[in-house]
Amino acid sequence: MKKNERNVKWREGLKRSFELLILLFTIVGLGSIILSIVLRGKISPQVLEILQAMGLTLFPSGVVAFLLSRFASDITEILIMDTIHETMRDRLEKHVDKITEEVTQEVNQGLGAIHQEVKQGAETIRNEMARLSPLYVSCSKLGVEGVYLTRADALIAFAWFLDAEINKAHQKKPAKIWFVSSSIKGFLTTAVGTFRGREMIKGIAESGCDLRIMMTDPQVADRRASQERRAEGEIPKEILMNLALLKRVGVTRDKVRFYPGSPTVFSIATSDRMLLNPYPFETEAFTCFSIIVYKTIDPRSDIYNQYLESHFELPWIRAKEIPLEMWEGL
Repeated sequence: MKKNERNVKWREGLKRSFELLILLFTIVGLGSIILSIVLRGKISPQVLEILQAMGLTLFPSGVVAFLLSRFASDITEILIMDTIHETMRDRLEKHVDKITEEVTQEVNQGLGAIHQEVKQGAETIRNEMARLSPLYVSCSKLGVEGVYLTRADALIAFAWFLDAEINKAHQKKPAKIWFVSSSIKGFLTTAVGTFRGREMIKGIAESGCDLRIMMTDPQVADRRASQERRAEGEIPKEILMNLALLKRVGVTRDKVRFYPGSPTVFSIATSDRMLLNPYPFETEAFTCFSIIVYKTIDPRSDIYNQYLESHFELPWIRAKEIPLEMWEGL
């Protein structure tokens, strides 16, 4: 720091000495011009010529040198700063132009890619709509409301319709809930999400709605035992055990009947909805897919009315009532 200060002072002293020297030569030149004018005719022509030459040489040069010494550094600084500014501006403009061009290219490429993706997406949607449109039309015509991987998933959705029938029954409006099952175990033991099978069947029994529960006759229930890899006598015991449970929650004997065969589809019907859960050959139905259908305006062309008669009404007529001694012994 001190060394820099000494250098600055030294440069300032040198600059002042140079200015004084220039000033001296300027004064000498000015004095020579004045003397050549005042002493004209009083001195010899040779001396006069020397004075004039010294004055015209030293004075203008001194003035110019003094001015340059005074203002040259400022002028140089201005010129340098202007040059720096021009250079920086030119470089910045070139850099900005280059960046702008690159960004524009990237944006155009990105927009092109987005446009292509949107185009492909729209094409995919059109293809899917063309493929699925017949399915949507068929589902609407047949009254298909939903398809589910398991009976439990379907029961969660179907619970709303069961509750609707219970509420109608409480309001003394026509309401019905009909079951077609093997042992009704898959309904009573299901407890998933907000659905509780035992609580639901109790609420149904208490509502006073038109309740029908059709179960496989225990005398023929073992026909599916080997198919479902179950022990002989297990299904009949299961039927009687669940029959006892139905009795305990308030279901009366006239609401239950035995059908002399195993159902092909577990089903629940309400006034306008139906749950259908097909039985596979070698496993239990409640682990397999189910569909929910609704009653359409055309009873001749929907699934609901097709199954209502052939799967609920006619089999109920053929099914037999629970023997009184069996019911009382539960």
